[in-house]
Amino acid sequence: MTLPYQLNDLMIPINNLLTINEYDSVRKALKLMRESFHQESAWQGPHVLVAIDNHQKPVGLLTLKTLLRSTTVKKSLQDPDFKSAYVSWYYIKKCHEKGISVKEVMRPISVFSFNYHNFDINTAAEIFIRNGINYIPVLDNDVLVGTVDKSKIFYKLHSLSNSLPKCNTSFSLTRNFKNFKCSMSILFSSILQYDSKKASR
Repeated sequence: MTLPYQLNDLMIPINNLLTINEYDSVRKALKLMRESFHQESAWQGPHVLVAIDNHQKPVGLLTLKTLLRSTTVKKSLQDPDFKSAYVSWYYIKKCHEKGISVKEVMRPISVFSFNYHNFDINTAAEIFIRNGINYIPVLDNDVLVGTVDKSKIFYKLHSLSNSLPKCNTSFSLTRNFKNFKCSMSILFSSILQYDSKKASR
């Protein structure tokens, strides 16, 4: 278990995250995400936005990975097989004319979350791996206080493994290193796709 004071080193505080209304468009979210990238230094800022309702209450997370997936709907406009189904055609037409709202693609906070005072780093790693996600919200008495991201969790696990006696870490190191490589691959694949799209414009 990672104690709260240690969790602070892994967590991105809520004050460091940009917010967007759940009824705003994905197009607006993409522009805001770009701002988030450069908050700390070039491309080092959080790749996640906090979606809020009309009462300023956090209701979901919107990640770069989710945003990139949502933009692929536009490509389907040229897909005759997809357009042949009435429901698909209607959905594409709606998205093209009105845009997709943040609420339609965000991940609600209630789906995955950690308790700030009862955070276990190994459980966190398992959730990241099993679900292929990059960020999980941290709650303190049901109030969002920040998020933890996959890369920091696996860097920390790798560091903890190196600090243990050699005889006890061989399996753990191998497993964590494989998980680390897998996680970093997932984390950065979406960024590379975004960069390649940007370069081709």
